[in-house]
Amino acid sequence: MTNLFKGNLKFLILYILSSGPIHGYGLFKELEKKFKWKPSCGTLYPVLNELETGGFVDGRETVECGRFKKIYSLTSEGKELLGRLSADLRNSVKMISFNENY
Repeated sequence: MTNLFKGNLKFLILYILSSGPIHGYGLFKELEKKFKWKPSCGTLYPVLNELETGGFVDGRETVECGRFKKIYSLTSEGKELLGRLSADLRNSVKMISFNENY
């Protein structure tokens, strides 16, 4: 199962961010809670950085309890990408289901 999640990490990050802004550690906790998967820092942060660099995610640094945190939120481009990835995933599932019937 882990490989399935890793291959769809962009989708999972965007999906979680569609519920509202969250910091990196919060993303780890949500991935674990919703999908029973704990990605490594070396897996999550490069994808998060790629999404931010691409303009799909906005990262804003804040200070909370005297500590710097980066809060991530979905941009309008990120919402569009999430829609496209959702459609691709649905189509893939339909295609697999169709092929299993034959």
